[in-house]
Amino acid sequence: MKAQPDRVLLAVGVLSLFLLTIGCVGIDAGHEGVLVEQPFFFGHGGVDPVPAKTGRVVVAPTTKVIDVDVRPIQYSEHFDIISAENAPVSFDAFLIANVVEGRSPELISKYGPNWYQNNVKEAFRTFVREEVQKYPLFQLTTDPTTRAKLQDAIAREIQTKLIEKQGIPVRLNRVVVGSILPPKGVVEQTTQTIIQEQRKITMVEFQKAEEAREKAERQRGIADRAYRESLGLTAPEFVDLRRIEVQKEIVQHSPTALTVIMGLERIGINIPPFGAEK
Repeated sequence: MKAQPDRVLLAVGVLSLFLLTIGCVGIDAGHEGVLVEQPFFFGHGGVDPVPAKTGRVVVAPTTKVIDVDVRPIQYSEHFDIISAENAPVSFDAFLIANVVEGRSPELISKYGPNWYQNNVKEAFRTFVREEVQKYPLFQLTTDPTTRAKLQDAIAREIQTKLIEKQGIPVRLNRVVVGSILPPKGVVEQTTQTIIQEQRKITMVEFQKAEEAREKAERQRGIADRAYRESLGLTAPEFVDLRRIEVQKEIVQHSPTALTVIMGLERIGINIPPFGAEK
């Protein structure tokens, strides 16, 4: 008869100990709690397929709660790699993804809390390297459409070859490739090359302008000679005629009355003095 009360006392003691050690865990908004059961004596442990939502959840002392952020998270990677023409480039790439709501237990069960580091990171870096190395340095650093092409191609690789193929319960939001820059020495060398090329273009254009001006002067000389010969004038007489024509144009375009007194050459076209009797 004495054994019966002892059993009751033992049961009460175990129950009291259980109640004292039972816990209450809070789940923040935008998070899910994955319950991992680890019983001491009996039952089966493992991941509860139903996640705990926002609020407080009561858990047994043998149950571990893994907090999973289901909001979009940005994962960044830095790269120092070689372009298609063996020129080094540096840039950052970003993968923005979130765990699919309600599937956090599946993610933890298959891939663990460090799913990005263990299952996505190296594949992401490989996809980025392979795509960037398809382009030459100048296109990577100057063509604004190249980065958009890179981002689309990398996102397709991640979605089809990683997320869908392996069944990872995450949602890819987007891939972003930052500004792609060559090393400082390469930038300076490229700048000098551009300056030299621009200088060559300027010299070529200047030479063309000089040749055109020379040709125009030559053509004008031929035209003046033909004009002089058609008038039957000698060279000095033609010079005097051109001087008169120039002065005439000046007077015609003068905004006010203008009197021009010309000093004639020894041989020239005579103009009667002002005020001479008719």
